[in-house]
Amino acid sequence: MNKKRLCNFTFLLVSIASLTACNGIGTADFGETASGSTSTETNTTNASFSGIDSIGSVTDTSAVINWSHSADFVVYQVFNTSSGTVYVSTVAAPTAIYSLSGLTPGNTYSYRVRGVDSEGRVDTNTNDVSFTTNSAPDAPSGLSLNSPSSSPAFDQTPTITISGVKSGDTIRLFTDSSCSTQVGSAASTGTTVNITTSSLSAGSYTFYANATGTNTSSCSTASASYTLNSCPTGYIGVPANAGLGVSAFCVMKYEAKNDGSGNAVSQEASTPWVSINQTNAWNECDDLNSESSRGDIDSDTNTDGTYALISNPEWMTIARNVENVAANWTDGSVGSGCLMRGNVGGTSACTGGDSGYNGPNPDFGSGRSDNGTASLTLDNGEEIWDLSGNVWEWVDWDMTSTLVTVTPANKAYISSEGSPQSAWKEFVDLDTNIAGGDEMFPDSWQATDTSLQGCDKIGRYYAGSNSSGGAALRGRAWSGGRYAGAFSLDLSNVPSYANTGVGFRCVYRP
Repeated sequence: MNKKRLCNFTFLLVSIASLTACNGIGTADFGETASGSTSTETNTTNASFSGIDSIGSVTDTSAVINWSHSADFVVYQVFNTSSGTVYVSTVAAPTAIYSLSGLTPGNTYSYRVRGVDSEGRVDTNTNDVSFTTNSAPDAPSGLSLNSPSSSPAFDQTPTITISGVKSGDTIRLFTDSSCSTQVGSAASTGTTVNITTSSLSAGSYTFYANATGTNTSSCSTASASYTLNSCPTGYIGVPANAGLGVSAFCVMKYEAKNDGSGNAVSQEASTPWVSINQTNAWNECDDLNSESSRGDIDSDTNTDGTYALISNPEWMTIARNVENVAANWTDGSVGSGCLMRGNVGGTSACTGGDSGYNGPNPDFGSGRSDNGTASLTLDNGEEIWDLSGNVWEWVDWDMTSTLVTVTPANKAYISSEGSPQSAWKEFVDLDTNIAGGDEMFPDSWQATDTSLQGCDKIGRYYAGSNSSGGAALRGRAWSGGRYAGAFSLDLSNVPSYANTGVGFRCVYRP
């Protein structure tokens, strides 16, 4: 390249806009090449370029110009030819696309693109392409349930992810296909936006959305569904735990009480129903079902949900949940201090202070002077009372010999001991699990906590010997002290065992 051409090319790259501004500020004067003159004389090129191929992705305020790159050009100039010929921007080759924004809804525009070669010479195409912006934004193209992770659930304020939206628009969420009943809104900063609803009542919902810029879009045809479960009186909702294979369910807020007519109820008043064995506890929960036959109950013939004695995975779903709520720990942070114990016969040695209290045997009610330890809070804000301490609670789990699937009996034990031992063990020692029972371990904080040994943070377990018991009791009673806890487990008793310190708790599965 000679010096003159090199100078022209350098000037082109440094201040390309001046090539179009020299005939008028911001406006280009495209005089046609005079007959018989050369492109060099008129600063035009003979290179072939057809200009704009298409203008697509049109919205109410934006569009995209597309053309085909030619090796003859080093840059392209974009002009608005809607009214006159106004320079818009310069695009470096080989890029062959330009996005327009800030357009007026429902307006017609015209654009032209011309190529500029390395000599600063401009092509002469007059291919002006017109389009009209939409009068309103496009309706959102996708909706999905973001939180909770599955439906049905008990979260009264689910979060919906809405896709196919445009930055700067306001996205509104509705519970009807005509977009008239609004339950949330958010300003979009990208192509997706999350909207958390206002508090919903129990029921099934289908969500739709629209978008508002200068004007408002139609209501989306895309939708997302969610069912908010309701719990029976005295029960609270527990979020699902996919890792344990447990769907959302309801559990008695209080330990089961006898309503005076032999019915198990969850209520604040009166002492817990005690001196009941595992079999009878199972039957009392089962009797709450509206169906009468075993087959109808198991298949929920009436589609009104099913009552049952709480299972071990359901118990562990609650324990795993409450252990990850900072307010349930004596030090105010997860894994620090001890998990609150409730009525266990006095205080415990925890770095953050007392984790339990010494009340009546057994205690009841929510107005007790318990230094705030009798209830545990789930991550959905619900409270469950006396999950730890007060009375032992039967769980629908029996490790008797008729159900043993491995040898020795599949009770948790320390591998170095070779078999279950008749002694209280800390969960940090549990390195050989009950068959299919990985849920027995606490959650992630335990893996890095070196202070568990001797601290009794969450309760202890008692496997008993291979031949002893096998029916599961959890939580421990009023004299449990530092051995009690939400994780506490005793497998040493038979299903017929009953005691004044043993009760139960039912669940409802929607």
